[in-house]
Amino acid sequence: MPTDYAEPFEITGPVGNNAFSYELRGTAPTLWVPSLFVGGVEDVVPGDRVVFEDLDEFGVRQSCTGLARLVKTTWRGIPTVIVDNHNHVFYFWLEALARGQIAHDATLIHIDQHKDTRVPERFYDGKTLEDAFNYTNFHLNVGNYIVPSQRAGVVGTAQLVTSEDGLADRSLVSHGNKILNIDLDFFAPEMSYIDHAKTARFIDAHLPTTSLITIATSPFFIAQDLAIAVLRKLVR
Repeated sequence: MPTDYAEPFEITGPVGNNAFSYELRGTAPTLWVPSLFVGGVEDVVPGDRVVFEDLDEFGVRQSCTGLARLVKTTWRGIPTVIVDNHNHVFYFWLEALARGQIAHDATLIHIDQHKDTRVPERFYDGKTLEDAFNYTNFHLNVGNYIVPSQRAGVVGTAQLVTSEDGLADRSLVSHGNKILNIDLDFFAPEMSYIDHAKTARFIDAHLPTTSLITIATSPFFIAQDLAIAVLRKLVR
């Protein structure tokens, strides 16, 4: 069993993201998890392996390919990690805490179509990064990683920006020790009523006091080519 993101691996059995509609997705379905690469935004490219699979609202199985690799980089000098499935950020938040990039009870600015605040079956009680990796991949899913991060004391105050109204709230701009957590599905076609420039201005306002940036390309909710195009425009 893997203990970190040094090599790609498969998730088997009804655990983590693979638990979604497990019995309805064929015989022994699996999901791919890419390895981590240290590089630049230009290294964020589509992969050809299924990283997320579920039934849509019509009961049709959607097999979604994600990124060729997870990428660790910087944005305006700020440590940044780009993943496909959003629950991976739990591990990288714990890693950032262990490395002193953030402190306990970091302020979270969460820009996403979804709140991602579902409650998992059990909370995190690990001590090591290996424990965090195991919990991230085999217990969490894309919708339930924020609450356990708060229970573990990694995240404190959280601002959940899931609509245009949230972009008007600048109350936490001055907070330091901050994680800026962006899901690129906020830029999906169904969210096109929100001016991209307005979202970019909100992000820009928070960058000077941000300690860590995590970004998800969320393949079930936005086409990866579009997500990557938005990413490159944001960081340019």
